[in-house]
Amino acid sequence: MRNQLFEISKTNKKIIGVRMYENEDDFWIGYIENYNDEIIQFRQFDSLGIDDGVLVEKQENIESIDFDSDYEKTYEYLIKSIYNLNEIEEIVSFKNSIDWKKEYLAEFKQRNELISFQFGKENRIYGYIKDLTEKELMINAIGRLGEDEGITIYKIDEIKAIEFAGRKSKLRTELNKWRKENTCT
Repeated sequence: MRNQLFEISKTNKKIIGVRMYENEDDFWIGYIENYNDEIIQFRQFDSLGIDDGVLVEKQENIESIDFDSDYEKTYEYLIKSIYNLNEIEEIVSFKNSIDWKKEYLAEFKQRNELISFQFGKENRIYGYIKDLTEKELMINAIGRLGEDEGITIYKIDEIKAIEFAGRKSKLRTELNKWRKENTCT
């Protein structure tokens, strides 16, 4: 059964997830390049869908193999799509005023561009600005795999930093568009 799945992955570059025994952190996403009854040669991709090299592992160390879930389908789209995370976005003019946060936020609301908001040391939200008042903003948050996480309202004063045109924002934008087109939930 396992080797049949490996053959499909190898032949079609079908994305699978591989979990290893004894280490919950060892979860690989990618496809089989080659295999035999003892080992696999696995092309691995990182969380941005970028090729992260080849791993060789003994088959007996594999705890489970995931395939055809939303997670693998999402990464399959990401990895196989031709889309450039390094493309430079339109330049945003520098906001040299006391109200710089509101000025940037107003521009990004108008552009309908996914951006990242830093609210504290550990609290980063990615999303689209849906509405903006003098003191608050409404964000449609977008998750790591492009999933819509709903609407939340934050105080503008609590924003520590605003990031735009970053790879993670571009990744979430692309995956969110794909989810909407494919009604993937």
